[in-house]
Amino acid sequence: MSVADLNLLSVLDILLEERSVTRSAERLGISAPSVSRMLARLRQATGDPLLVRAGRDLVPTARALELHAEVHRVVEDAAALLRPTTIDLATLERRFTVRANDGFVGAFAGRLLARLRAEARLVELRFAPEGESDDDALREGRIDLDIGALREMGPEVRIQTIFRDHFVGMARSGHPIFDAPITPERFCAYDQISASRRGRPHGPIDKALAELGLKRRVVLTVPFPKTALAALPDSDLIAPVPDHVRRSAEAMGASLRAFDLPLTLKPVVIGQAWHPRFDKDAGHQFLRQAVRDVCAA
Repeated sequence: MSVADLNLLSVLDILLEERSVTRSAERLGISAPSVSRMLARLRQATGDPLLVRAGRDLVPTARALELHAEVHRVVEDAAALLRPTTIDLATLERRFTVRANDGFVGAFAGRLLARLRAEARLVELRFAPEGESDDDALREGRIDLDIGALREMGPEVRIQTIFRDHFVGMARSGHPIFDAPITPERFCAYDQISASRRGRPHGPIDKALAELGLKRRVVLTVPFPKTALAALPDSDLIAPVPDHVRRSAEAMGASLRAFDLPLTLKPVVIGQAWHPRFDKDAGHQFLRQAVRDVCAA
């Protein structure tokens, strides 16, 4: 493959992200007509329109969607090959993409960006939503870090613990659950919300209750912890959430009250995962250290 072809792949990668010639030109630092000419060359090389007009934006064809993940991986691999092992953080220009749930984003996103930009003022931070089971995102270079509860992600993926957390109960401030000591029986007496990105209404809490011969009633299942909290102020529902989500809600002034769960549960281990091709990447090392620093604080 010629150098020119690799340059075209970089343009295609950005075009498929931005879906706009004008925005792509701004990111590339070249003129819009130049991007249009490169798109024409890409169409000729692939024999496919790749991007077609839909209103003011461009929409990728099926062939373009099929190519995107592989194109992005090739571009990222090439960039990693040419990056120096040491960097000047003051001049580092890079967009880091981190996948995490909304609870982590609410608790740490602002502080993480501040930590990064304190030394590297030109970096950008982008959070991608959690997928169902998209572990290929790390391998294909679509994300730099995957942050969440530790789980098996394949033998080649690096995983590092960044903090341990526990579940707490949340309810509106005037909820009747606070009128007496909270026992397992009283905990089960109120309808509950389950926050699960996989749509699961039951989990470790239910196993702990079953050991006591008890069962709770989950009447609402939502994908994100902060979505669960949004349903509490106007109801008598209660929602178990990780403690860092509780802290994020309190920081935003939510009129909710937390309580300790009357159960013995294992701690939730939160980790960051990355692909080994970034092990020695100085910019990525800087990102991982910043995540550890912010979570430790």
